[in-house]
Amino acid sequence: MFEDILNKFIILDGVSSVTIIRDNGEVVESQKTGDFDDGKLAAVISFVLEESKSMASKLGKEPLSMVFIEFRDHIILSAPLKEHIFIVLIAKPSANIAQINMELKKNRERLSTVL
Repeated sequence: MFEDILNKFIILDGVSSVTIIRDNGEVVESQKTGDFDDGKLAAVISFVLEESKSMASKLGKEPLSMVFIEFRDHIILSAPLKEHIFIVLIAKPSANIAQINMELKKNRERLSTVL
């Protein structure tokens, strides 16, 4: 079931990694087509997400719905699925962010149920 849902993301043009992580950095599940270190990614992203959640709380803008980070060669989209669990997608800058976001919205509840 997990693989089927994650596959909906990995087949999107430009998506090279989709990972489910806990806020402590533990990788729950991952699919990737690129060469990414899941452990390092999870540790960094879990920190960024916790800080983003804290910022949203301080600003009175809860709940956090998504974090978007753009680098020269990649973009990272991350969103909470359940308390302490997040989905992280890595894609090329040429990827269709709207399509990725739409797929995330369509499958967020299914992923939460499987967790």
